[in-house]
Order: sequence, then C-alpha cells, then structure tokens
Amino acid sequence: MLKRLWFREIPDIGEGATFLRKWGFIGILIGIGAGVGALALIWCIHLTTHYVLGAIVGYTPPMPGAEGGSGEYVFNMTRPWLLPLVTGAAGLVGGLLIWKLAPETAGIGTNAAIRAFHNNEKIGLRTSIFKLITSAITIGSGLTSGREGPIAQIGAATGASIAKALKLSARECNIALAAGLGAGIAAIFKAPLAGAIIGAEIFYTEDFEVEALVPGLIASVVGYTIVGSVTGFQPIFNPPPEMMQFNHPWSLVLYALLGVGCGLLARFMFGVYFRIERFFKRFPLWLATTIGGFCTGLIGLAIPTVVGTGYGWAQFAINRNIILLPPLVLLAAAFAEIFSLSLTLGSGNSGGAFGPSVVTGGMFGGAFGNAASYLFPSLEPHPGNFAIVGMVAFFAAAAKAPISTIIMISEMTGGYGLLAPAMFAVVTAFILSGKKTIFPAQVRSRLDSPFHADEFEPIVLRRVKTSDVMIHLPVCVNADASVADAIGLMGDYGLSGLPVVEQRKLSGRVTLLSAHRIPDAQRQSVKVKEIMSSDVYRAYPDEDLFTILKRFAAKDVGHLPVVTHQQPDCPIGLITRSGLWTALETARKGVLPE
Repeated sequence: MLKRLWFREIPDIGEGATFLRKWGFIGILIGIGAGVGALALIWCIHLTTHYVLGAIVGYTPPMPGAEGGSGEYVFNMTRPWLLPLVTGAAGLVGGLLIWKLAPETAGIGTNAAIRAFHNNEKIGLRTSIFKLITSAITIGSGLTSGREGPIAQIGAATGASIAKALKLSARECNIALAAGLGAGIAAIFKAPLAGAIIGAEIFYTEDFEVEALVPGLIASVVGYTIVGSVTGFQPIFNPPPEMMQFNHPWSLVLYALLGVGCGLLARFMFGVYFRIERFFKRFPLWLATTIGGFCTGLIGLAIPTVVGTGYGWAQFAINRNIILLPPLVLLAAAFAEIFSLSLTLGSGNSGGAFGPSVVTGGMFGGAFGNAASYLFPSLEPHPGNFAIVGMVAFFAAAAKAPISTIIMISEMTGGYGLLAPAMFAVVTAFILSGKKTIFPAQVRSRLDSPFHADEFEPIVLRRVKTSDVMIHLPVCVNADASVADAIGLMGDYGLSGLPVVEQRKLSGRVTLLSAHRIPDAQRQSVKVKEIMSSDVYRAYPDEDLFTILKRFAAKDVGHLPVVTHQQPDCPIGLITRSGLWTALETARKGVLPE
C-alpha cells in the first residue's frame, strides 16, 4: 500500500530521476530506522553500564570527547574482584538469549550482515531487537566489543525489512540492506560519508557495491542527523588544537612504518581470533560465552582499557595522557585488546569488531608515536597524530576497507590535516596484512558473490578451465566393442555418450540413444563402429568452460573427449555437460579456482 501511494501518478522524467525519487524515499526511511536504532543502542549501553559496571563493580569507564569525556578523569574501580564475575554472568545471560532465541546475533554483527547480503539470508526486525539487547548486555557489562558491529546488523535488518514491506525485488532488498548497514555506522560513529562508503565497500575485499552508494549516502546523512540532533554533531574524538598537522615530508616515512606495524599486528589478530574461535566451538554456546566473558574480565583487571568500548581510553592515547597510559602500557593495551576481543566475540558473545579494532590501532599508534617523538622530535611534534592514523590503518588492514577508513580520519577528528599521512599508512597496512579479514563472510569481488552469480555466469565460466572439471580418465569405447559393452560403460559412468577409438585414435562417437535403438537380442553381436557417428569434436585442457559450453550448444553434444594439442587423437579424459553445470553451481557458491 505504501509503495502504491508513493509511486502513483508521479511523472516519469527519466531513469535517473526515477532512481533518485525511488531510493531517495527509501533511503530516508532507512536512515530514520538506522538513526533511531543507533540512539536506542547508545541508550541501552549507557543504561547497562550505569547499573552493572557502575553500581556493581564501582567502575565508570572514560568517555571520548564527543560523549562528555574529560581530561580530568581519575581511574577508580571500587570492587575490582567483581569484574570477572560480572563479565562472566553477562556472557551467560547473553549466551542463553542468543542460544535460545536468536542464534543469528552471535559474534560479529557486521559479519552476519555481510553473510546475509551474499547468501540472500533473511534478516528482519526481530534480529534487530535481539541484537540490540544482547549487544547492550555484552558492551554495557564490560566485555570487549564495539557498537558499530551491532548497529551495522541492526541497520542492515532495518533496510531489508523496509524493502520487504515495500515488496521490492531481491536485488533491491540487498541494496537496502547495504544502505542500512552504512547508515547505522554513519549514525553511531558520526561519519556520514565514511559510513555510506563502507556500506558499499565492506562486502568485498577487492570490489565495491556501486548500486548501494546513492541510497547509502541518503540514509547515512539522515541517520547521522538524527543521532547528531540528540547527542551533538561534534566528531567522536576531539584532538588538542595543536594536533592534526602535517608539516614535514620526511614524517611520511614514519607513517609508512606505522602502516607496516599495523599490517603485521592485523595478521597477529587474525591468528589469535580464529584460533580462539575454533577452540570455543567445542563447547555449548552458553558455556563458551560464559568462559569468554570471565576471561575477558580477568584481562580487564590488569588492563582496564579492554573494558567496554574503550573509546575513552583511545581519547587518552590521542591526547598523550602519559599518567594514565605510559608508552609501555599503550603497547600492552593494544595486545590485550586483541586477546579480549577474541575471547568476547570468538566465544559467541554479541557485538562488533570495529570498535576494538579502532582502539587497538589507537593504542599501538600511540605507543609508536611516543617512540617516534623521542627518536625524531623534529619530524612529528605530537604522538597523538600517530594514534589517530593507527586507528584507521589497523581497521583498514583488519576489515579490508581502505577507502572508507581513509575518509573516516577526517570525520573522526574534524579535520583533513592527517589525510595524506593516513593514506600512506592505510595502503601499507592494507597490503601487508595479507588476504585474511576479520569478516570471513567477505568475498573477493562481485564475481565471487553467490548473490551476483547469475549476472556473471559467462565470466565465471571463463575463469574455470577444462582441466579443473574433466574426468581424468580416457573414458572411451573401442570401435570393435559390442553395443552391449558400450551401454554398460555408459551406465557405469552415468554418461549419455562416449568417444570411440580405433587403433588408439579418435574415430567418432556413440550415443546412448543410438545404442538403445538396437534390439536387446542383437546388442552383443552388433559392433560400435556400425552405429557410431564419424563426427569427432574435441576439448583441450587449457580451454575455459564458456568456450566448451558454446561448443556443446553448436555441436549438440553432451560430452567431449579431452585431448592435448600435441596428440589431438589420443584422449586423456572426458568433459560432460553435466560436469560443466556442476562446476557452475560450485562457482555460484563462491568456490572458484584462483
């Protein structure tokens, strides 16, 4: 009904205007949903933090500058011994909710949204509600997690639900899902441009979902505006005025070295996270989340930067608060964040890896900056600049999203002064981090996405060679064999035809249909050469399947003997039409030869 009311009696003024009219309206709806969801998530986390960490543990985590953080913060934890018990209990409660009511909300929310995008999985408002509840329990109780992962899944579910209510196509539902994901991140991180781009970039490690960009821009601006009108429009981090300057060309070398460190640190995180995730799979979900929560609390006793989102501590790294965060503590905090993130999310607790990745990069960058300012004081006067660049460089390496994270540097801090150094660091970190990503659901490109498989069938077939799918046996029949032998051989291999060889050379082909035309009583006496066709068609191991498919169609055959260029009359294998389609179905699932 809503769709009919909106599109009725609106004149068609061109394809571009129609697209903008349609997605402008839908983008506004998605942005409203993502913005309201972000505010609800922020409120629930603050409420849980106040009544759990504050009232029970006696600990109030520091906040970043945009959320009321102050340089006058004094660390105090009245009942530290309760922290592991609280985080373990939160893991138990959250794990039970996830296990019984919403298994799709377990782990990293962004990864779940990416998986839903590629596999056309259902992700609705029910998912949004439970993701909000379980993530608020996880983050507000002190486990190491980020707000961006939950809001990414919440925004994606909102976009998909709106598209479904408007009865859009499956393709359009996916565009709405991507726009909602980006709008959620834009709203909660106060980064509208980066949020829109990440909503198009995050699904692939080497590609871009272009169609999601325009709806994502509209939805991100609306979501950002809704959150900003309530919490303020200032950037989430507020660096000191003397920072955010790039004055010395030689400092680019230091930023490149920071990128090297972030890339290697991302590799370390991949190893830790996925090993811990595999370890926890042997336990029931509720037990795994409890153990993971308790262990995270133990780390928090030693290094409190891992408790909650850690954004306030990242602000101290930017401000170079050496009283609360001496250089060695910064370095230890970066590694502690990786282990705590892995224990929290690898065990199945609900949340996101975006925030902890930003904190890890900020701590590592702060430690690097302190060392750089001590060794080369004239190149970079303020170590906090390295903390800011480290945030985006590490996340770019972890999430394989370099474009959006480069843009995010200006929106996080309210300035463009570090854009050039950030580009150096991000590109270096991205390249050195390898092909792994913290989001396993990502695929390399649209060509590798099951959702786009039908659009790229010819391209997919061109990427697969005959040698990859052929039967690696010279399945053929001798011209002097009986028709009964040929029928038996075709039955053994499930084939509708066979190449015929005579004196070890291809001489024709015989089909099951022609063999069945011979009466049963004569099949032992009639020879294959009496019923075979003299037509000889071949396939070569280095030919792609698209070429083979065209040959199947042109020659109206269901099989081709595979030969080499050196010996074109000596078959080395067989490729069938059914084998080709099996290869295509495998490719549709994202399993392609490199």
